[in-house]
Amino acid sequence: MKDNIPPIFAGKHDWLILLALLAVSLLAWAGHHHGRSDSFNGACRVRILTEPPQELVFNQAQPRPVEVKGRTGLAVIEWGSDKRIRISSSACPCKTCVNMGWTDSSSLICVPNGIIVEPLVNTGQKVDAVTR
Repeated sequence: MKDNIPPIFAGKHDWLILLALLAVSLLAWAGHHHGRSDSFNGACRVRILTEPPQELVFNQAQPRPVEVKGRTGLAVIEWGSDKRIRISSSACPCKTCVNMGWTDSSSLICVPNGIIVEPLVNTGQKVDAVTR
């Protein structure tokens, strides 16, 4: 007695299509990560959204933590030995910015305190996009 189990795939060549899609995905992923020439040396821009707005620019990693005063109180920005950056403490209620941890490429944002920490990454390109 033979069970009538429906086939998982529609045709014989479905495995080939899946393997081709997997290969294209892996090539795209490898090309994206291999082509990165971003270099982060610890430089960052700190925007403080108070009245009047303030902006601090650090051209390199700082040896000691830096305290900045936001809307709700002090926040401490810290650089690691590997030139990554984080908000180590903040006077905000949720501490989401502190829980974001270390980064070297994405912005750290403390909404209640009004603080934005943007790592300045040297991509070697001066023009990001051109529109007409």
